Amino acid sequence: MNAIRSVVNQFLRKFKSSKCQVVNLGAGYDTLYMNLIDQNNIPTKYIEIDFPRVVSSKIRLIRSKKNLAEKFEFKTELPEPNQASTTKPVETNNLFKIPTPTANFARNEMNEINLENFSLVSVDLRRINELEKKITECNLDRSLPTLFISECVLVYMSMQDSSALLQYLSATFNQCCFLKYEQCNLNDKFGAIMLENMQLRSCKLLGVEVCESLETQKNSFINNGFDSKLCQVITMTDYYQNKMNKNERERIESIEFLDEAELLFQLLDHYCICLAANNQSLNDIFL
Repeated sequence: MNAIRSVVNQFLRKFKSSKCQVVNLGAGYDTLYMNLIDQNNIPTKYIEIDFPRVVSSKIRLIRSKKNLAEKFEFKTELPEPNQASTTKPVETNNLFKIPTPTANFARNEMNEINLENFSLVSVDLRRINELEKKITECNLDRSLPTLFISECVLVYMSMQDSSALLQYLSATFNQCCFLKYEQCNLNDKFGAIMLENMQLRSCKLLGVEVCESLETQKNSFINNGFDSKLCQVITMTDYYQNKMNKNERERIESIEFLDEAELLFQLLDHYCICLAANNQSLNDIFL
């Protein structure tokens, strides 16, 4: 997403990449780190966190694609042309055909990645003690500026669990910056329809209380250790119309013809981008 990458790039420029850290919470199949590799703009440490099944699947995907494996200095599991195959693809109708692990890799190697600059690890964010252990194992420096990214992740946690996570991060990292993309303004008719549709898909938004308005989103940070003067929350409509780089917006609109602009902005009014920090050293990073 343009808004996320814009803030990440600001953060890396400010601290000249090599003196800061980025942690992507609930990263899924996000490719941000791979783009940073291509831009030669890698922080001191970049960590991705998700559930074990997602992490294992992503690692297998990376190892199965030569261009991805090389970015992480892995040897690809797939054979070179004209060589006999050493893997047996899993029969599946999923988007990704994931190869099974070979004898060349121990089973625990398929579960996590820990490199000098990059880690891909599994932990339940609701279990703070386990998160603390992973952070220690990944050698995160708690004194360095650290940017946490969350894209529609905390909304699936109870307000109690998400508050505990934010409190832990703001108290643990001296220069903590938190960037969140999530639903908002769900207390109107359009929001009610959104919630109903998600419930029909068995998507339980346990943290929906935080998403009632921009104010409730902002308070979720202020009440959990972040500086009230360093909290910014805007709708995606506001970002798209007023914050996005004009050339980038024109490029997007030239590709995607908007014939239902009113409906688009109605949807964007119900998503927001939030940026919060706990230290004045981060006061010049903006949405």
